[in-house]
Amino acid sequence: MRFLIAAGACALLCTAGSASAAAPSSSLYQLRSFVCQKALDPPARAISVQAVMRPVTGTARMQMRFVLMRKTASGSAFTMVRGRQLDSWISPQDPTLGQNPGDVWILSHPVVDLAAPATYRFRVNFRWIGAQGQRLATAVQTTAGCYQPEMRADLLVRSLTAGALTAGQSSQTYTALIANRGQTGAGPFQVSLTGAGSTSQTVTVGWLAAHSTAREQFVAPACAAGTNLIVTVDPTHTVDESNFANNTLTTPCPAPAAPTG
Repeated sequence: MRFLIAAGACALLCTAGSASAAAPSSSLYQLRSFVCQKALDPPARAISVQAVMRPVTGTARMQMRFVLMRKTASGSAFTMVRGRQLDSWISPQDPTLGQNPGDVWILSHPVVDLAAPATYRFRVNFRWIGAQGQRLATAVQTTAGCYQPEMRADLLVRSLTAGALTAGQSSQTYTALIANRGQTGAGPFQVSLTGAGSTSQTVTVGWLAAHSTAREQFVAPACAAGTNLIVTVDPTHTVDESNFANNTLTTPCPAPAAPTG
């Protein structure tokens, strides 16, 4: 009896198309050692399965194909994912494996750096090929789902308001509402204000918990009507966020509250 155990290569992801197959005796193929590894850091997110294949009568070659499926919303359909050694037929390193009745081929296939939030599952195809190249049998098995949550912070600017102008003063207070709608707290990071005066104003936020907000104040020259103010949270990208597209808010110079004094 001969055994061949191999580990498949890891893969990065993007969407693709699909295929299907039929099955012989289930004693000749199986999936085991399923792993669904969740992580804050995307490269550490992983899904893995081990496939086991034995020959049918007359087998000259055995082959497997690992198809990774993903869906990004509840109720949506799974779509294929493309990556290195995904959706391609793989053969044993020993091309004669499967020609003896007691041969066993064991192949592990991990995929890392999974995008989130999304649910993943493997569909593994098996096929047995005869000496004349004819297809003797085919089979397919599917793993359980592997849900990968997005666990990183997501900082954003919700609004900017201007305080009252004090009589005789040329500066005023601006208040930015900063939020973290991610699953993990973040800090320290900076928040900057530009467009009020000739220089940028910056404050530092020590920590912002998940699903919370903070009001950060700037004292800067009064902005002129018709100009824009720009507030940016974490302008240097010191926080590993899930989404940087909402880090900046551009708004027209807000009307200040009524003067005081």
